[in-house]
Amino acid sequence: MLTRIRRLLKSENFPFFVHFLGVFTGIFLVMTVIILQVMSFGIYTSVDSSLRTAKNDIDSYITLAMIKNDLSLRSSNQSQVIEPPSEVVANTDIILYNAKGEIINAIDGLSGLEYMELDKENLNSIIKVSLKNISGKILEYRALAIPVKNLAYPNVAYAMIAINTNQLEEANLRYSRLIITVMIVFWIVSVGASVYLAKWSRRPILENYQKQKTFVENASHELRTPLAVLQNRLETLFRKPESTIMDNTENIASSLDEVRNMRLLTTNLLNLARRDDGIKPEIVEIKPDFFDEIFDNYQMIAAEQEKSFQAHNRVQQVVKSDKVLLKQLMTILFDNAMKYTDKTDHIVLEVIARDKFLLIRISDTGIGISAQDKQHIFDRFYRVDKARTRQRGGFGLGLSLAKQIVDSLKGSITVKDNSPKGTIFEVKL
Repeated sequence: MLTRIRRLLKSENFPFFVHFLGVFTGIFLVMTVIILQVMSFGIYTSVDSSLRTAKNDIDSYITLAMIKNDLSLRSSNQSQVIEPPSEVVANTDIILYNAKGEIINAIDGLSGLEYMELDKENLNSIIKVSLKNISGKILEYRALAIPVKNLAYPNVAYAMIAINTNQLEEANLRYSRLIITVMIVFWIVSVGASVYLAKWSRRPILENYQKQKTFVENASHELRTPLAVLQNRLETLFRKPESTIMDNTENIASSLDEVRNMRLLTTNLLNLARRDDGIKPEIVEIKPDFFDEIFDNYQMIAAEQEKSFQAHNRVQQVVKSDKVLLKQLMTILFDNAMKYTDKTDHIVLEVIARDKFLLIRISDTGIGISAQDKQHIFDRFYRVDKARTRQRGGFGLGLSLAKQIVDSLKGSITVKDNSPKGTIFEVKL
């Protein structure tokens, strides 16, 4: 057990666990205090309201108390009509005091009110009082003392209205224990929830960290190769100071190729970084001939590489999107198809405006993509055929950038097999 506790304290999840547990504990403490306060306020609201009602009808209460106290008056004057209080509240007692603060009416000994002292500093204020009766039982009261002037009973200077709250106190105690018990149970549950959330919250952090680490490692690896080639070629040139440019044409051409590769790589990395920063698309109106101009350029590139390419522009109305991102997206997909096809293969690019969506579909009859590779082709630096792609200048960044562009345009991109061979990329914007 101690070993498990030590392991937990040393684990990377522990700070997250403490954070979540602290949040849950604070929430439950605040909720418990608020619920108990609201419950207590609700329980005593009706009692306090009754005390204020009795205060407004205090003369009737004084008359009842004094007649009860003076039995001779009650027996000798049977015809006297006593006006009762407008609203008699159960468990309500009246204590009458003279100017010296002495009780002058008869008090039930079991109520414990004969020990109720007058507090002149808290007149007209509702107070909570605990008293012990003659049997030793503790009784709880809510009381309100007020100064009075009654013409029928001039010796009465103060009156205190007291309502017994023992039953309310017991109910309040039961409910309070129940609420505290429930909150403790939920707090114990929150301990388990904190453990789960600590692990769950670290998962995306670890995944992002791993992705960043892999990204840096792959970028360094991709840059290392052209830098090594450049260093080797330059050292070769340095060892032959008397050679002419014509003598070193091959070395210079190879160095330039690596420089172009590095420029392409750094450009792609910069584009990815910009997309990660969340660049907002600039939505503008795009006319149908925008796609024709792009397709003409693709047709020239395909002709230079002696590959079969067909483009179909089925957009007949103005559409709204980001011109730069849209062109970059189509170029990435076209370039990807060119890399993975041979001269005997065929490439078809279609752009269709349908309902409220713009569909881009590019199909080829190239080498195709396996089911396993389909799960990773949008990952950075992932290449289906690493050796073949490197020879053709690929870094595994194009489709990752394409996915980010599609996401920024709030669209979707899917890949599936072409029949009888090859790949189809479909983008829905």
